[in-house]
Amino acid sequence: MEITATPVNDLDVPLDHRSVTAQRKRDAMRARILSATMDLLEDPAKVSVTIEDVAREAKISRGAFYKHFSSLEEAVAAIGQEATDGMTLHILPVYDVLTHPLERISTAMRLFLLRAHTDRRWAAFFIRADLMQDQSILLKYVLADLEAGCHAGLLDLPSMQAGVDALIGATLEGVRSMNQRKVDDPQAYIDAVILMVLRGFGVGNTAAHEAVAFSRSYLQARAQSDLKDPASP
Repeated sequence: MEITATPVNDLDVPLDHRSVTAQRKRDAMRARILSATMDLLEDPAKVSVTIEDVAREAKISRGAFYKHFSSLEEAVAAIGQEATDGMTLHILPVYDVLTHPLERISTAMRLFLLRAHTDRRWAAFFIRADLMQDQSILLKYVLADLEAGCHAGLLDLPSMQAGVDALIGATLEGVRSMNQRKVDDPQAYIDAVILMVLRGFGVGNTAAHEAVAFSRSYLQARAQSDLKDPASP
């Protein structure tokens, strides 16, 4: 008996193609809404922003907005989440090559605070982030670093969740101060924020100062290296 292959449903490929196309359209519309929201919120002349404003700016209907977000607050939180996750992924080549927990914590905090000093648009949305433990890339790294620090006997945290909240809270408020130009000496302020967090986590004075000094010199060396060789990661 001749065995023949089971015929493939001719609709399978078109259906897959339509599904991919539909997803791309949804992603494009979502990005369009978020971009319009960012533009409006960044405008200092805008005292308040409504969904109608966003729809008008994005040239879409209110219904199209509600297909993606249930409220303006949800859209703003999504922008903050993307700003946070995007920054976390961006710093991995510099931060994730480090192995010492205190150096990782110090370097990550410094990178976020320096970004706030040079990019006010990014900072404005980072401080609006509504970070969820099971969704935030940043929180996963923070938790891993704190756990590693505790296991190595470098940190004394009676509550891991409180530790995560304290580190994120200090970084968020630091970003807010940098964004609002409340800081006269950015480097000294960043050093102080990192030092106070580490000391609050039970790190000894000498070790905390060493971690702060490490991230400062490490990132300065990386910056100088990048200037000499722009193609390097």
